[in-house]
Amino acid sequence: MTDNTSFALRVLNDRCTGCGLCADTCAYHAIRFTDYPEIDPYACRLCGSCVQACPAEALQMTEPENSCSVTSSGQSSKGIWVLAEVENNELAPVTKELLGKAVELSTKLHQDVEVVLVGREVVSLAPCLIAYGAKRVHVVENELFASFIEENYARAVVELVGKHNPEILLVGATLRGRGLSARIASLLQTGLTADCTELDIDSETGLLHQIRPAFGGNLMATIVTPDRRPQMASVRPGIMKAIIPDASAEGEIIRHDFSAFEGDNRIRLISEITEAISEESLSNSKIIIGVGRGVKNKETVAQIHRWAERLGAVVAGSRAAVEAGLIDARMQVGQTGHTIAPDLYIAIGISGQIQHTAAITGAKKIIAINPDRTAPIFNVADYGWNTSVEEALPQLTNGWL
Repeated sequence: MTDNTSFALRVLNDRCTGCGLCADTCAYHAIRFTDYPEIDPYACRLCGSCVQACPAEALQMTEPENSCSVTSSGQSSKGIWVLAEVENNELAPVTKELLGKAVELSTKLHQDVEVVLVGREVVSLAPCLIAYGAKRVHVVENELFASFIEENYARAVVELVGKHNPEILLVGATLRGRGLSARIASLLQTGLTADCTELDIDSETGLLHQIRPAFGGNLMATIVTPDRRPQMASVRPGIMKAIIPDASAEGEIIRHDFSAFEGDNRIRLISEITEAISEESLSNSKIIIGVGRGVKNKETVAQIHRWAERLGAVVAGSRAAVEAGLIDARMQVGQTGHTIAPDLYIAIGISGQIQHTAAITGAKKIIAINPDRTAPIFNVADYGWNTSVEEALPQLTNGWL
């Protein structure tokens, strides 16, 4: 529980009337009411609902010390920044995809594309970022960044953004990026649109249009951040297109001194365990076979895997297939899974609800196999086969496709 000085949310006991509205209002159960409210800083999300609910104004919330928001869209903000993600000492594919979109946005906003590269001994990756469109690479190196500790990475990025005030900051909506982008946005006191599927620049206002599915994927929402900077968006992997790299491209590499950077003293890394996983990657696969509810047993899935090996394909699945235990959750395609853009997507036994079809719009060709001729998947497919998987699979594995 908090004392009254160390946490951003403070209780003024002399004003408290003991009504208990703050505890009743808190959706996170972070307030325990005894004689006075006691706030659990580990449960509190600093949403401010209790501050608004208190009739006696006995709760106050202070701005973080490192808040560096810009409250207008004036000229103090400049640059389209991309936060690079590094996997096994290599750039994650989503970073190249974000750079491709950033280059496109830069032609409309007339601002340079810049990259933040955080890690240990990562400067060797800077030329690759320049080849993919960055005009400037900000390198932040420290031994503390050898392991991904979200709190440390966020503070480093916030410190750099606070000095340079970029107009836009783009982050990949990966396992790392989703949490990291939210923490950065909170520290910067700016807005964040998560899981965007499209980005554009408004020709009149110059604002970033952050476009993402809403209401279960039934419509596309366009969101803007008119009053805070940077305008932040996380983008689903596999949506944007990387440009063809230009090895002769020139750019500036800026190495920032973070030798005195101190990690979050609340966190101590005890050990790291590397888990061996499949080499399959949905983001890089040219052919993906999707398994849905219509594939009813693991024996059939095993046959599809053997067929996929012959094709050089990767097997993924809808949410229904994952929930049925037929496909690993890491290979889920859909609104709550991966967004993909293969050359060929073969949907077997997938009905094609919008939550799934919104994630496969990047596929160049779609083949649908389903016994229900009214299944929505046929509305987005280039080719359809109205048959069951039991009838289709023997003919497919015998060389029809």
